[in-house]
Amino acid sequence: MTKTTFFRSLLAALVLATPFLATNAGAATGDIFETNAGNLLRFPPAGGTPTTFATGFTNPKGLVFDGHGHLYVADAVKNAILVFTIPDGAGTTYVSGLNAPIGITLDNAGNLFVADSGSSNVLRFAAADKTQTTFASGVGTPAGLAFDTSGNLFVADFAGGKIYKYTPAGVQSTFASGLNHPAGLAFDTTGNLFEADSGSGTIFKFAPDGTKTSLATDAGRPYGIAFETSGNFIVSDNANGATLRYTPAGVKSVVFTSNYNTPQFVAVEPAQHQLLNISTRGLVQGGDNVLIAGFVISGTAPIGTPVVLRALGPSLAAFGVTNPLPDPVLELRDASGTLLASNNNWKDTQEQAITNTTLAPTDDREAAISISLPGGAFTAIVGSATGEPGTAVVEVYNLQ
Repeated sequence: MTKTTFFRSLLAALVLATPFLATNAGAATGDIFETNAGNLLRFPPAGGTPTTFATGFTNPKGLVFDGHGHLYVADAVKNAILVFTIPDGAGTTYVSGLNAPIGITLDNAGNLFVADSGSSNVLRFAAADKTQTTFASGVGTPAGLAFDTSGNLFVADFAGGKIYKYTPAGVQSTFASGLNHPAGLAFDTTGNLFEADSGSGTIFKFAPDGTKTSLATDAGRPYGIAFETSGNFIVSDNANGATLRYTPAGVKSVVFTSNYNTPQFVAVEPAQHQLLNISTRGLVQGGDNVLIAGFVISGTAPIGTPVVLRALGPSLAAFGVTNPLPDPVLELRDASGTLLASNNNWKDTQEQAITNTTLAPTDDREAAISISLPGGAFTAIVGSATGEPGTAVVEVYNLQ
């Protein structure tokens, strides 16, 4: 099968296809969590009266799941980020000494980003050791944060009425302006950015090119916004004490309403990523006649799944393969066919990282890629670096 034929088939298939006390520790995929007054509330997806998941906050704001058993919550008065284990609900302080933290989010590698509104900075805390750096400064009053699939960070400037876009290197541009106290931000699965415009009571939808449409105009004072796997999104209406659900077309229903509470931000517990190790063997004939292995990482967690891909050829001779591919080259592509990574000889680019996984190929001519991937469909493609034919094996290992 050629690469062109394969990607046409793949795309067609995809079209079809401590002081913080836990009082009710149960949680499940799809549950809605909301910061509300001094509490962290939990709703089942069907709605109804919430239960209190944790108490002891002063002014809880943004929250985010990592999809690996942890929920992070910002407390704007205690100037701290708290972390809770799921499902038992034990809470501890993750970082403190901040200045009115509001929005929080995680990148694909698990680094925590904090909208530190009192300092006008966006802070980054390294996943490995919580080392703090300033990712962006002079952001006005940063509130909601959201990453797109390309690793760009979008930041709502609450007082300035803008949304800024930052590249992974921290280069700033203005994505949208003229807004009215933008609060929460969230991306849908097709790359559209949704903004809770708290001052106008509107939910705005921004296409990837920045085109803005009004999706809903009846949200009171919307603060938080989060997507469910169905494509519906949840909105916390701070003015009316309501937790709302909207369809992608903007049709509203009520999850819960109460006049005695003031909902802030929301998050939906994601499904954890899952991937079984795979391996396939075939003949690589050169040119577009390649070995193709498709695989899917399920789940909706923000932190990616660490994987290693290997393309083996020369070492197969030790296992009785009489025509091993002399020099395999490996590509990794996403569901749209976009090239994510490639490698010819595994020591060329990621030698130490691959060696650390204990999955390094035994022959220097073989190829390997170490990468963290979000949920989705992917393709590993093995070709011949020299054009010579031969039998190859492609493997995908889940390191999680």
